[in-house]
Amino acid sequence: MAVAADSSTVTDPADEAGQSAQRLPADLDAGLFTVDASPQQCALYRVGIHNVLGTPDEGLKYADSINPARLPTAERRARFYTDTARMWHQLGNPRATYAALRGIEHQAPEEACWPAIRAFITDLVDGPVVLPGLKEYAVRTGAVSA
Repeated sequence: MAVAADSSTVTDPADEAGQSAQRLPADLDAGLFTVDASPQQCALYRVGIHNVLGTPDEGLKYADSINPARLPTAERRARFYTDTARMWHQLGNPRATYAALRGIEHQAPEEACWPAIRAFITDLVDGPVVLPGLKEYAVRTGAVSA
């Protein structure tokens, strides 16, 4: 995938969204909006942006700022774990990748079986690091056969 020479075309609007979300009152009626415009959600989008830009190390600070328990739905929590699994996978950290993958399974088990997620699992199974429970997890999600 080609990355634009100036990544600010993507990061500037994300900065603006994050600044706007910071100004919203914490007790704002969520029913007024169709999108959860919280600082947590903006940080989550930033993790995904940096994954796509190929700069996952820049997404670390955003991932660290997110408390997945504060995300409003299981789908959003699973998205957090999916994006952090992608981030850790790009950074070459199999243990953190596996921990994030397990988070997906815990929050939304059906999403742990998606082809893109299974590809991460297969990479871990074929990798040099032995991770306790990985083989069973791979079988359970359909990444490998028993």
